[in-house]
Amino acid sequence: MTDAQPEASSKLVDALVVRLRRRQIVGSRNVALATAALVQNIVRSVKYTTIDELLSIIRDVGRRLVEANPKELAAGNIVRRIMRLIREEYRAAAAARLSQPPSIPGTPYAGPGTPGFVTPPTQYFSITTASSSVPSTPVITRQASLSNFVAMRHSRVQLERSGAERQGAVLDFSASTNSLFATPLGHRGSRSGTLVDADEWEAQQAREGAEFARQAGKLKPVLIQAIDEVIGEVETTHEDVARGAKEHIHSSEVILTLGHSRTVEAFLKQAFRDRKFTVIVLESAPSFLGQAMAGNLASAGIPTILIPDASLHAIMPRVTKVLLGAHSVSANGGLFALAGSLAAVLAAKTHAKPVVVTTGQFKFAPVWNLYHEYDALDFQGPGPVIGYDHTGGGGGFEGVEVSDPHYDYIRPELINLYATNVGDHPPSYIYRIIKEAYDDEDIEL
Repeated sequence: MTDAQPEASSKLVDALVVRLRRRQIVGSRNVALATAALVQNIVRSVKYTTIDELLSIIRDVGRRLVEANPKELAAGNIVRRIMRLIREEYRAAAAARLSQPPSIPGTPYAGPGTPGFVTPPTQYFSITTASSSVPSTPVITRQASLSNFVAMRHSRVQLERSGAERQGAVLDFSASTNSLFATPLGHRGSRSGTLVDADEWEAQQAREGAEFARQAGKLKPVLIQAIDEVIGEVETTHEDVARGAKEHIHSSEVILTLGHSRTVEAFLKQAFRDRKFTVIVLESAPSFLGQAMAGNLASAGIPTILIPDASLHAIMPRVTKVLLGAHSVSANGGLFALAGSLAAVLAAKTHAKPVVVTTGQFKFAPVWNLYHEYDALDFQGPGPVIGYDHTGGGGGFEGVEVSDPHYDYIRPELINLYATNVGDHPPSYIYRIIKEAYDDEDIEL
């Protein structure tokens, strides 16, 4: 932890690290909101002089959160997203600062040499037709103004780039005007005149840029507001995803889902406003989260059938579509979902049923499942399966090994579509969304 970070923020970081390590906070949404709130508190309370110092502090915090529980990928995703937004806000503020009038006395502002200012060629030249016999050949004549002569050099370059000379344009320059082009702009006359030496101008710009970088702490209100937008996006992800529900679910369909996902629940409730369909929910033992999902859907008036997990293959021929939630999505389009999702997807593939995954962009992680797919799983204790008194499904026999994973890894070729808050995309396009959401330098925290 850096010295610039206050003790109160350091305690908050330690507390969240402990909660992640002990799995006291689980789920991508909960982890994302906790991470964003922590980073916002750090930005509000930390002391820094440059934006790089702030990014370094946030990167250190993100690294600790990821190391506390590498399977909760949402923590790293939120940190990367916030770091990108901080850079964007800083660049926007720097661009606005550089677009202000120069502080050197006597420096012309509204001219071709001003950063961000593009002078149209017609300001310095008037284009007329050479003769009636050649109506398509324009002749460019200069206007009688000394200030226009000074800018002719820049206008000639602009005209050449625009292809005016290739179209037969004729530049009517006098010898005195051409002599201006031979003299470098900024070195003609003394520095006390209306033109400023180029080296002096660059040095002044460098000094102002360095001074602006040292005053990065003044951007705190803007950065805090940007993080508020991230928090708001995470909180309303399920509502944003649900807006396109009626495009994916049609009347008289039979939808299969499992577990309890807020996004899937909102998706089905939104679709039921325009379509009439039936939902089959697997109870998802040993967590039995499907029971909560079935209860919520039934209370909303949606015809719902709750079945045990063992009935999956028997009911699949009647299903028209499989709808899943997501814990996280990898860059190759693979999916980490609740345990039991892999069995449902494999059954859907056997019966040629489409699989749609509803998720938010904050769950897209710039990681690849490079090793064996079982290495990516997160296992929990066997207590929920066999019971701590050995009277559960293990039958009380010694030597029984029970595997109880939290999540399944689903290969991208088993998924048909991702319905997200940034549109609907196939698994092969996920890497592009990740590329646009995070900076390359933040892939490795």
